[in-house]
Amino acid sequence: MKAFLNGKFVEKNEKLITLENRGLTFGDGLFEVLRVKDGHIFFFEDHLLRMKSSASFFGIPFPYSLDEIKNRAHELISLNRINDGELYIELTRGVDTNREHRYPPRSTQTTFFMLAIPLREINPENWKRGAAVFSFPDLRHKLCEHKTINLLPNVMAKNFAYERGGYEALMYRENSKGKYITEGGSSNYFLVKNCTVITPEIDNILPGITRSKVIKLLKESGIEVVERRVYLEEFLSADEVFLVSTVSMVMPVRRIDDREFKAPGEITLKAMELYRDFMDKEKERY
Repeated sequence: MKAFLNGKFVEKNEKLITLENRGLTFGDGLFEVLRVKDGHIFFFEDHLLRMKSSASFFGIPFPYSLDEIKNRAHELISLNRINDGELYIELTRGVDTNREHRYPPRSTQTTFFMLAIPLREINPENWKRGAAVFSFPDLRHKLCEHKTINLLPNVMAKNFAYERGGYEALMYRENSKGKYITEGGSSNYFLVKNCTVITPEIDNILPGITRSKVIKLLKESGIEVVERRVYLEEFLSADEVFLVSTVSMVMPVRRIDDREFKAPGEITLKAMELYRDFMDKEKERY
């Protein structure tokens, strides 16, 4: 399989990343994961504009125009014959041979690469019967609005769930009122209570692309959506719970820890249908 690295196509299995790359030594970089199906890259501009904004925030030079990246991405998808898969994009600050904490000069070449790979395996029963998730403390930094490659706390959270037979973690922080939910290891969460959809506000969590699309679709369909701080107890007493992400799309939740839910519920099914139809229309536009 091929990859795209710093302006050219290379063999994915070649050893081409320098050990002193700041992405390896400092986690000094950003990433995006985009869904690919039938040659279409979903929500390309949303994802790349988010990456570009974060690059500006961290002072990482952005090496290409969005059109250049999109063209090379389509070439890569074609070269690897990806029909239903993922496009992974990573940008790091580049190589620093002295491993100096000080940022290198802006003239230092960044490292930019893309992978086009088959869609990861997910049990289809998760969409039919709902996924099991497990609560886990949010151990991350205060820069979660940015999709950085500092993912060890997310990996820990998701593996906590995997080891218990679950699909995802439900991460929480604590204040004087108790445990409040942030997001999943790679997902955003929604609950349904009395026909109202409630989701954690953007407060040091990633503003998920799928999250924003689902909120818009639900509101346009006449369903009330509230964004605010949401506590774990509210999730445990919800009528329905679902999660969303680029890869999971809209997925019902049937269990949080020891609490079981009817899954998928009526509004969850509506969200799944709205998002599926939206994806179909998005693909037809191109």
